[in-house]
Amino acid sequence: MTLLDDALIKILGVKPAFVRPPFGEFNEDARDVAAYNGESIVIWDFDSGDSQGNSAQEMETDYQNLAAQKPPTILTLNHETYESTAKRVLPYALSALQAQGYSFVTVAECLGANPYQSVTTPGTRDATWTC
Repeated sequence: MTLLDDALIKILGVKPAFVRPPFGEFNEDARDVAAYNGESIVIWDFDSGDSQGNSAQEMETDYQNLAAQKPPTILTLNHETYESTAKRVLPYALSALQAQGYSFVTVAECLGANPYQSVTTPGTRDATWTC
């Protein structure tokens, strides 16, 4: 189990079934670690560009273009830590995609899988809860 898994179990009581590698970068070693931890690697197929500094207008245009292309499935990467993404772009994207007939599901729902390997009662904070 990784330190992150340990923290998620302690704090939330869950061990995720999926992992998104940082920056979407992974190799055979990362695949092996994910498999060892019972996790499937999930990668997006559309990047909103918020982490590269794209403006809200650029992201909205990209979402409009994506919706117009009507791919059969879309898995987007957005960062809720950017206020413009959370408050402007995502509401716009959801509306634009829904107008094209898309429905919204979790990765687990899309894959017909359980989102967690295990679910338990969260722990009680103690001296082991460190960063």
